[in-house]
Amino acid sequence: MGTNAALSSVYRDGIVIDGSVSAPPSSDYALQLRSSGLTVANWTVSGGFEDTVSALQRVNEFHWLLEQYPEETLPIERADDIARAKRSGRLGIMLAFQGAGPLGRNVHLVRTFYRLGVRMIGLTYNESNSYAAGCLEPSNGGLTSLGIQLVREMNRIGMIVDLTHVGERSSLEAIEVSEKPVVFSHSNAAARQANPRNLTDRQMRACAERGGVIGLAVFSAFVGDTRDGRQPGLEEYLRHIDYTLNLVGPDHVAIGTDIFADHTGGVWWHAVTGRLYPEVTQGMTFKTHNIRGFDHPSDFPSVAQQLLDRYDEATVRKIIGENWVRVFRQVWK
Repeated sequence: MGTNAALSSVYRDGIVIDGSVSAPPSSDYALQLRSSGLTVANWTVSGGFEDTVSALQRVNEFHWLLEQYPEETLPIERADDIARAKRSGRLGIMLAFQGAGPLGRNVHLVRTFYRLGVRMIGLTYNESNSYAAGCLEPSNGGLTSLGIQLVREMNRIGMIVDLTHVGERSSLEAIEVSEKPVVFSHSNAAARQANPRNLTDRQMRACAERGGVIGLAVFSAFVGDTRDGRQPGLEEYLRHIDYTLNLVGPDHVAIGTDIFADHTGGVWWHAVTGRLYPEVTQGMTFKTHNIRGFDHPSDFPSVAQQLLDRYDEATVRKIIGENWVRVFRQVWK
């Protein structure tokens, strides 16, 4: 099959999912995601900092977006909705929390947010909370008793457990507790790039052994050296895919870009991410936040072509979407 025909068959005719979209609810950005050929965007509603009421308001804002653009967008609440989005040419929007802050200490709120359309929740965001130790905690503490309850309740309700931003010990314990596959929605290989947000081989193998998926991010400091303003490129990102495929196999590797698309958000980024998490950002700036060659959703088709130049079509289909779909089907009610 020729290059263009292969790309058409795999990308344009297949399911394409970004496992981590970070941007405010914006019709402009939703339309950009749609025109890039994305089938589904797993869109961060709450970064984990919001309390319950603030998170409810953020959920409302995404519902407003979906209501006002019914011809262009579709809420993703069941696995079958993904095929509906593909058939209709609409962008499927799936709602997610990057931390369990909006739950407070009440695991029963999992059901409430599930009924409002949220389908994935991270246990914590870098720091410790009532449920687990984050990846920046020097103690590397484990899952708490309340965290065990939360994982079990998420399994029961059909909410995906996301272990991105979670510490190594906590994540391994959560994988053991969970009866369903878990995910790392946007984390890379620590063996390729040392960063407290990246994953050890042990974490990745444990996730894969339980049927989970690892979404590889394009956050520059997770991909390569960002000291002195250096911006890693696509080839370095592809080497993370090579490494992870060799480690856990093609059924467990996906894309979760974590592209920060809010070009007006530099002030916030420097005040929060840049200032509070220097061990994570490692010298990168707001301008070099994403890697060269994959810094906007419009790059998805060319990245898919790069993958086709490297791997067989069945593997590429899994990486760009099918692996996410399998986990969604296994977890969601």
